[in-house]
Amino acid sequence: MEQPLPSGLRDPVRHLRDSAVESGIRSLLLWPDRACAKNAETSFGTLWDEVRSRSSADPLEESVIRFAEGLCAYRAGQSGDARDAFEKALDVVAHVEAEDARWALASSAHWSLALALRRTGDLDEAVQRARQAAREARERGAVWLEGAARLALGRVLRYAPGERERARANFDEAHRLLSTAHPADPLGVAYVRAHQARLALDAGNASLALGLLRDARAGFGRCRHQRALAHSQIDQGWAHLQLRTLSVARHNGEEALERLGAMGDERGVLRAWQLLGQAALEEGRIEDAIKLLKETARGAKALHDGTMHAEAFVSLAWARFAEGNARAVSRAIRQAEALLRTVPPWIATVQWQAVDLAHRVRQHQFAEVPRRLRKLRAMLHQRNMPRVTAECMALCGFELARQGRLRDAAPALKEAFAAGSQPDAIAWTERFLSTVSAVDVRQWIASLVTEMHEHAHLAEEYEALRVCAVAGLHDVKNLATSVYTELEMHALEHEEVPDAILAARDTAFRAGRLAAEVETQIIAGHTQVIVECKPVDLATFFSAQQAVIERSALLRHCTLQIEEGLPPVRADERYLTRVFGNLRSNAEKYAPGSDIVISARVHSVGRKREVIVGLADNGQGIDPEDAEILFNAFKNPEDYRQPQANRGTGFGLHYCKLVIEAHGGRIWVDPRPGRGAAFYFSLPPAG
Repeated sequence: MEQPLPSGLRDPVRHLRDSAVESGIRSLLLWPDRACAKNAETSFGTLWDEVRSRSSADPLEESVIRFAEGLCAYRAGQSGDARDAFEKALDVVAHVEAEDARWALASSAHWSLALALRRTGDLDEAVQRARQAAREARERGAVWLEGAARLALGRVLRYAPGERERARANFDEAHRLLSTAHPADPLGVAYVRAHQARLALDAGNASLALGLLRDARAGFGRCRHQRALAHSQIDQGWAHLQLRTLSVARHNGEEALERLGAMGDERGVLRAWQLLGQAALEEGRIEDAIKLLKETARGAKALHDGTMHAEAFVSLAWARFAEGNARAVSRAIRQAEALLRTVPPWIATVQWQAVDLAHRVRQHQFAEVPRRLRKLRAMLHQRNMPRVTAECMALCGFELARQGRLRDAAPALKEAFAAGSQPDAIAWTERFLSTVSAVDVRQWIASLVTEMHEHAHLAEEYEALRVCAVAGLHDVKNLATSVYTELEMHALEHEEVPDAILAARDTAFRAGRLAAEVETQIIAGHTQVIVECKPVDLATFFSAQQAVIERSALLRHCTLQIEEGLPPVRADERYLTRVFGNLRSNAEKYAPGSDIVISARVHSVGRKREVIVGLADNGQGIDPEDAEILFNAFKNPEDYRQPQANRGTGFGLHYCKLVIEAHGGRIWVDPRPGRGAAFYFSLPPAG
């Protein structure tokens, strides 16, 4: 039977009917928090019960109701029900007549479904859903919606082994998109900062996490988002746990628990219990830790939150191990193992491996130790998380040393302290050192710590690299100047000079000038791109670039597609030339023999106008997953899904990104696998 639309959902429906789709989606996403904030007795659970009983014969209203049902279930920790509600919303939204509303709701439902799928353990499908939403938003030029989808994609990738780099890249892109959206989204930007902080915590970089959380909390405060403030306080607590400021961590957990309990945020309460349980364990209050972690496990089971349920049992196993209760350790390890089979392979999996190995060593079960240590090391290297590496390897290594297995202990402890030498793990390392009782092992570890500090010469290494860079650029500048001079003399001495000689001369001149400019910047300590913008006629500029491409021995034809009446752009022509040089060089390297199309058109979003410039080839294209990290600096060739023998660091595309952003624009790629890659960037029109 049809029920009236909840009053708080009328605004989102009205905005969506009026084609103000971004306003409608923003209002819809905030509705559960606003509804709970208005009434202290309303929790996400009670709100979920209310909204799932509502229905409407109108497809737009029904899709909004089902979307809201998914949001409430997700906030209440009912991940499976949230997944079902978002899937129902996608079924209904297909019948919405207004195209803009239909697309915006479907896109938002896809990335919201991705977050629910991440919690239920369907990681591969979650990644696909979020990528689909981000790709469709980019194709439509919907900046804010793409930013929201990128944030969701980063949150999902954070849980995938070996995907920290892609998660970071998506968070960075989400921050840029949500900051430049019209209107800007300060709350969305604050959420990005909060999730960047969690990524930093995964890596053991507590100092960076606290800095990011300060930004996030400032944003949440300005937006008066009390629930997000409380959750970020829990994240602060985890950072202080890493830094060994345990009383501060406990205080953060207690305050967050009080606030989230008053708001009726069931999952938030469990997160606070989880933090307080870990703080109690670190403080040596084993009984309190066990009690809190048991409560967390029970609550997570009731909410069907498999990830938190597994994490609670892994922490409980650590607590039982510290207690020395072998039977209880075995039971907790078995329960954690069963739960970890149903959730994404996350940090808890690594910590479970460590405590299980240490427990086996304590029980004198040495047969599998070498193989299991190798497996644990491989998992840690894949995740690249120094603090977790230090923690897990030290636990195993010290337990091996206590049992007299020094040959096995030595590499584990050495690896623990190599990881612990990284700044944010030093405090943990020194705290662990103070707990070691075996004198010979303690002395050996102390020598490792001394060696660690003796090799901390980062400032000196940076200065040496700077000197080497200046020296290398100086040599390149001199060589380019010599080549240019020789070619210029050749051109002056002959009446007819081949085009290839003239092109080489011009290239040598540009290379020498670029080397001189970069040398000057490094000597002066400048690290940012500083542009001097003037009106640039793109038709004239493109003609020059077309001539350069036509002379290339590795590319074929170059076609220009310029929209009629295209206005000049505000740009620094020197830097624009370098961007095209990098894009052309990539086409020569990865798509030799291709035809090139250079295009330009005006794109308008509301009152904002920009010129979209493109350079496309018809080579093999790019793997869509590689497109997410393409503009990151200093990539390892192994980071790519699509292997190529001539992969470099990728700094050229990162440099293009810096240049375009210095112009106030953005750059992206349409990977087009099998059809050729297309790079696009935006520039502001002059005047």
